[in-house]
Amino acid sequence: MDSFFNRPFSYKRSILLAFLLSTSLILVYCREKNSGEADTVDYVSFDRSKLDIEITDLDLGISFSAPRSWSFKQTSISNKTESRGSAVNPSDNIIYKPTYVFFNDSTGSLLSVGKIITEDSSMAGPARINYYKSLLISKYKNDKIKVVNFINSRILLTQFKIERQNLVSFRIIFENARQEIIQFDYTVPLGRLESDYPSIKSSIGSLKLL
Repeated sequence: MDSFFNRPFSYKRSILLAFLLSTSLILVYCREKNSGEADTVDYVSFDRSKLDIEITDLDLGISFSAPRSWSFKQTSISNKTESRGSAVNPSDNIIYKPTYVFFNDSTGSLLSVGKIITEDSSMAGPARINYYKSLLISKYKNDKIKVVNFINSRILLTQFKIERQNLVSFRIIFENARQEIIQFDYTVPLGRLESDYPSIKSSIGSLKLL
């Protein structure tokens, strides 16, 4: 019988990543239950009046609407590298390449939209997105984090709700039809969450694949 230890490194790595993600999600789930928060979200019903015009982006493979009154900013944003801080294997790094930024001048809220790219060419499909999920869970383990999976417009979305100091971030990740990872990151001052959340909810509900 073929031994696990004789399998290619890429295979063993995929199994390890899946195990680490499962363990991390179990820990997060337990913490959510202890917090007493609801573990479901509903973005199916959204308010079109709270949205701006629909944007269709062929490169991202999606259409969406930003919240109304969140202005598109013509600005150059550098790529952001997410990693576990290990110098042993820099190919483990994940790069976030932003395409759009929208800003709410009245509340200070921000929406960033773009692609997640891995430097490891052997990591593809579920292994890649699962690795990114485990990386986020590890990075924000000392913050208040809540992870929820749900389906909207036939898209499997994972939402990371992260509270850090006086900010709340709703980070939405999913795959487009080309299996590229797309990320929406809504960041809101904690004191403005109640007023901005209906618009954020509507924006998430507007997501569609091309």
